[in-house]
Amino acid sequence: MKTTLTPTILFSLALFISVGLNAQSRLNLFTDCECNKMLLKQEVNYVNHALDPAGAQVNLFIVTTYLSNGGKIFNLNFKGQHELEGNQLSFKVPVTAVMTGREVDEELTKRIQLGLAGFLAGTSYAALANVEIDLEEEVELAEEDGNTDKWNNWIFETFARFKTNKESQRGQTQLRLGFEADRTTPELRVRFRPNYFYRKQTVTQADGTVLTSFRQDMWANTSVVKSISDHWSVGFFASATSSTFRNIDYGIWIAPAIEYSFFNYNEVPFKEFTVAYRLGWTRNDYTEETVFFKTEENLMRQVLDVNLRLRQRWGNIFAGISGGNQMNDFSKNRLSLRGQADVRLIKGLSFNVGGSYEIINDQISLPRGEASVEDVLLGQSQLATNFEADLSFGLKYTFGSLYNNVVNTRL
Repeated sequence: MKTTLTPTILFSLALFISVGLNAQSRLNLFTDCECNKMLLKQEVNYVNHALDPAGAQVNLFIVTTYLSNGGKIFNLNFKGQHELEGNQLSFKVPVTAVMTGREVDEELTKRIQLGLAGFLAGTSYAALANVEIDLEEEVELAEEDGNTDKWNNWIFETFARFKTNKESQRGQTQLRLGFEADRTTPELRVRFRPNYFYRKQTVTQADGTVLTSFRQDMWANTSVVKSISDHWSVGFFASATSSTFRNIDYGIWIAPAIEYSFFNYNEVPFKEFTVAYRLGWTRNDYTEETVFFKTEENLMRQVLDVNLRLRQRWGNIFAGISGGNQMNDFSKNRLSLRGQADVRLIKGLSFNVGGSYEIINDQISLPRGEASVEDVLLGQSQLATNFEADLSFGLKYTFGSLYNNVVNTRL
């Protein structure tokens, strides 16, 4: 079976900047993105790449959405300011997992140029631009050339990582193996991810005694998530694990789940507010008897997750809360609070803060007895704690020339 395509318009934009055009007379562009800004300066060298969004005539805000198949979608949002107030343009640029970093950078830069052309058209800068359009002849493409997907939306990845380092008094060797299988469609998402981790550590003490630590973890996670509507999803999750660190010979977990999104799922690149609930069954066989005098047990556990993410021109904010407990003993519970913000306060000044706090009362797999010296020094097994906290914050202030578009990477 063959498909006939209508004529395709291919166009390229070439901007010719006169030698006498100084930096102050160019269009000012402010770009907020996770992208190769060095390449952007080199290729889009007919504008000023502004340091502050308030003084720019065009603000470009790019949000990156990471796909389960390893690809990305760049969500581009152009907004005009000052004399270009009211002009806006939004579109998406998809890239695949098989593209190299350079190919991704070049594709994104090309699409930025095309989007910027519309803002140049209504200004005096239009006289500097030349647009060439070629009409391709009608062509017929066979299905094997890409009109059908023989993999039926499945993406597979396998990996292996080996790392070793050695010093006079300590050494470490690590091995990580893994496999990933993902199938993603608008209606269904299926994932399967088995992993293996091995680590050996040695430390030589002052008296010449050598402490040796071994850690071995194996786990496999699988999930199936079904889209019900623009706001509802249901899923089924399962996992199997074996961990010397967690004192588990063999453990399995099975849980159905349901999620509600207060915003339409299509708005995820810029804002999302979700509530998810899981109720599952767990079976654990322990390596050593636990602090609760268990060598094996079955239990039911429920978890509620609430997450808010905002990605706007003024910055990014994330806040999340997760709470869970055993159904047969509510005193065995855990509450997690997480937050992160990177906000532009005023011209050139931005503030970032992040942190988390966990109340931990559910370390049911801890082995009985005191932790050994090896456990403490080498992190061989988890240690008893009733909380965990971290905090980080910082300020960044950028000032100086708004019109320095030079790229120089020497030394």
